[in-house]
Amino acid sequence: MLFGIFRISGHSMMPRLNPGDRVIASSLPYFFSKPRIGDVIVFRYNGKTMVKRIKKFSDKKIIVAGDNSRDSLEIKPMTLNQILGKILFILNT
Repeated sequence: MLFGIFRISGHSMMPRLNPGDRVIASSLPYFFSKPRIGDVIVFRYNGKTMVKRIKKFSDKKIIVAGDNSRDSLEIKPMTLNQILGKILFILNT
């Protein structure tokens, strides 16, 4: 995915991203460098497109979580190929 626009629908990334915000993501940054802790990414998980922050790496797996720990789903460690892109811009509503 070169570029994609996604609409935030949940509360798990508040206060950084709010429901209704639109974000622009791209896979281009990961052609030049590996994902890093702190990156906010768009990824596929259980048939859904989600947005979370990379928290750590463990045994070639990526561990992600939402910024709002009171309203964030538990996501199992995932692989690099599940990442669709890195959030580049936030288009607030």
